[in-house]
Amino acid sequence: MDKLERKKHEIDDLIITLAKKMSNVEYVQNIIDSKAIEYKSTSVAVSYPALCILFSELELNFPNCEFDTVAHKYLEIVNYDLGKNSLADISLFDGLCGVGFAANCMSNNGERYQKFIENLNEYIVSIADRNISEYKSLPFNEFSYDIMYGLAGTANYLMNFKSDTKVKNTLLSILHYLTSLCKTDENGVPKFAIRSDHSQLFHSANDPKVRYVNFGVSHGIPGVLLVLSKSFESEIYFEGQLEAIKCLSNYISNSCEKIGEEFFWEAQKIMGIDDYEAVQSRDAWCYGTPGVAYSLLIASRILNDNEMRNLAIQSMKLSLMRLRDVISPAFCHGLSGICCLARKFYEYTDDVYFKERYMGMFENILNLYNDKNPLGFIDTEFEKGKLVNKDEIGLLNGTSGVILTLLSCYRPVKTQWDSIFLL
Repeated sequence: MDKLERKKHEIDDLIITLAKKMSNVEYVQNIIDSKAIEYKSTSVAVSYPALCILFSELELNFPNCEFDTVAHKYLEIVNYDLGKNSLADISLFDGLCGVGFAANCMSNNGERYQKFIENLNEYIVSIADRNISEYKSLPFNEFSYDIMYGLAGTANYLMNFKSDTKVKNTLLSILHYLTSLCKTDENGVPKFAIRSDHSQLFHSANDPKVRYVNFGVSHGIPGVLLVLSKSFESEIYFEGQLEAIKCLSNYISNSCEKIGEEFFWEAQKIMGIDDYEAVQSRDAWCYGTPGVAYSLLIASRILNDNEMRNLAIQSMKLSLMRLRDVISPAFCHGLSGICCLARKFYEYTDDVYFKERYMGMFENILNLYNDKNPLGFIDTEFEKGKLVNKDEIGLLNGTSGVILTLLSCYRPVKTQWDSIFLL
């Protein structure tokens, strides 16, 4: 066995050992129950659906470990809770779309759980149709359109079932709604700008004249751009699609801050405040240059725009060199998310720099593993100026997302797990 194969074997052993620890339902439940806040059992971000996705991927990589039965156990817990409580939340990262996404990963390419998914989709479509109508009359903010809790996330999920006529009709309605946001008003202010007094995320001022544009993949227009681009690449075509992709990608490109040798995007671009200075965000998937640059890379392929492509590549390289405020192994705001983005940049550009960087981060993530930690990896965050460590199981901030990332660095991705992050 050569050195590389021996290394892979060692990592396989680490992942299997950690997975077997997480296959103990009582052990995992005790960790979740120890939280100061209650975690929704439907949340793929922090709870059981993430484990369904993790063990589905592990089953296809290690078929002799019976990880599919573990995935089923966790889906049973989610289904039991759904039976007790009616849920109107269809969001991708906290609600029913996330549950459906997990079941689809478990389906073995559509062979299993089809009735469960079919019933779930019928309900999701009915709620989504209602939401589209309501959002048109409510004050506009991120939670109406983003990929975490809004319609972009619902669209990302429904694209998996585009062959179903009812699903596709609702999907197209969502995509038309998202497209309708990609315009400017008579004053040149984009429709996707959010009034600060309507925001649920940023309260820069309680002033209707102050607006901002959210530049996070998780809650902002790069996420919408990726959904519209993904629909195009999935051969779902509709009126105004290319114009919307061009509108968003041009706005994002033109909003890149260039200060000396630095290229970066803010978390939010604020309009209506005098003497406003751009503030650099951290480098992450959720907010910051890596996720934004990836949205431009994908759009540039569709628009055949080399200038946009070069901006995406150059800004991503600068981001990978600085890794501003990246201290956690987690996906959302840490090394795992940037590692996967660098891997995708390598796949799309064939630039060996990106391969070197994602393999370097792969090693960095492995070095953060500690078998004394309950879940092997700890999510580390700054909260109120203090460093806080958390044991998390979820896809977004937890060990599930970290393990899936590690596996993707040296084995092919076998379920569509990374598509939930629009990769």
